[in-house]
Amino acid sequence: MPPPLSAFLQRAHEAHGVTFRLDAQVTGIEEVGRRAGAVHLHGGARLPADLVLVGIGIVPSVAPLLAAGAHGGDGVAVDDGCRTSLPDVFAIGDCALHANRFADGAAIRLESVQNAHDQAQTVARLLTGSPAHYDSIPWFWSHQYDLKLQTVGLVPGYDAFVLRGDPAGRAFSAVYGRKGLVCAVTSINVPRDFVQGRALIGHPFDAGRIADASTPLRV
Repeated sequence: MPPPLSAFLQRAHEAHGVTFRLDAQVTGIEEVGRRAGAVHLHGGARLPADLVLVGIGIVPSVAPLLAAGAHGGDGVAVDDGCRTSLPDVFAIGDCALHANRFADGAAIRLESVQNAHDQAQTVARLLTGSPAHYDSIPWFWSHQYDLKLQTVGLVPGYDAFVLRGDPAGRAFSAVYGRKGLVCAVTSINVPRDFVQGRALIGHPFDAGRIADASTPLRV
């Protein structure tokens, strides 16, 4: 996310009592009564805690497939039909490492419900004799307090962005460009921009037009 958007989200959480400690290093979790009771930070700070949540990402569990000869590494490699390199073995969802045109053709894994659903549909069609290939536009969503966040496209690798609307009004969007083309749209409480932004992905990044919130995003 660009700094204006990430800063907006940080302020929104701080307004609800969340404290951020950025660039902090956890040195240990203290046990109190056979459960986590505090977190210790480098420098000596002790943070009392009723619950400790550790969010460090996931490692795809594909070792059995790789041991059986499937190609992959950070996930199991699949083609545009979600086929692995093993005969009659498909893979979908978070573990499926696939070339994605919305990531400039790079091999990626998409950890989202939408991706698993769309890839499952692709496999179902192939198994029932219909031609199919996976080529869906990635999209994601999150509800945070009164904020509805929706993103279509892939943000990583953007080299330009513009804001539509005023963050102070708690309803605005960010449109991202990569190599002169629109690569993603993130809307906060503006579902219209999210819906119209789907059709904008891959079209020229016209910063002036995009920044005008009175002009629809649709092509």
